[in-house]
Amino acid sequence: MLFFVAFPVRAEKAVFAAGFEDLPVMAGLKQADDSSVSFDTPAGRIIEAYLEGDNAGAADVKDFYGKTLPQLGWKAVPSKKAERFSFTREGEVLTFTVDGKRPVTVRIELTTR
Repeated sequence: MLFFVAFPVRAEKAVFAAGFEDLPVMAGLKQADDSSVSFDTPAGRIIEAYLEGDNAGAADVKDFYGKTLPQLGWKAVPSKKAERFSFTREGEVLTFTVDGKRPVTVRIELTTR
């Protein structure tokens, strides 16, 4: 018991991509300034955001979101490319396009099917 008192555990606060209520930003990436666009249409919503960072590659991004998003109800759409991959949930499609140059840029687009 004394061990837990002496070394308190601090949970990291989750950071979410602008415009998305439940899309975490992968560690090593950050939201690109003024890059988020959001529209509500009669057919559904359209959101676009960009993340960037020096400490991630296309495979890292695909691996992180491939493990994280199914826990949030997203279903992966089969893709052989690490630089472009998608997920679906409740009539929406979430697509990631990764530019592997340094710094890495990740374009995230949410559209209605």
